Amino acid sequence: MRRGVMLLRTRRRYTPEFKQHVVQCSLESADSQTVIAARFDVPTSVLERWRREHVSTHEKDQKPLPNRGASKSLADLERENRQLRKQLARKELEVEILKKAEEYFAKGMK
Repeated sequence: MRRGVMLLRTRRRYTPEFKQHVVQCSLESADSQTVIAARFDVPTSVLERWRREHVSTHEKDQKPLPNRGASKSLADLERENRQLRKQLARKELEVEILKKAEEYFAKGMK
């Protein structure tokens, strides 16, 4: 920014239909809110506010929108992935031990 020159940023206005469309897309998609916000060229914080307003609306005549997106968060998926990797490693070790035991007893039978 040049000295003495102040750039004014105009505030963008979004139609209620556009907001509803973006919120619906974010609820139905497995993508993160950051990805959805970037796709529609909307700041993430604005999308989060729209979701809060639309999902947890207190108006009697409007039903909240269902969240049909990903049922698990990234942290939940990472936790499950770590657990499954540990379980897999344990099972692989068990198989290796059983193979060695089979070899040992096969040699003893001869």
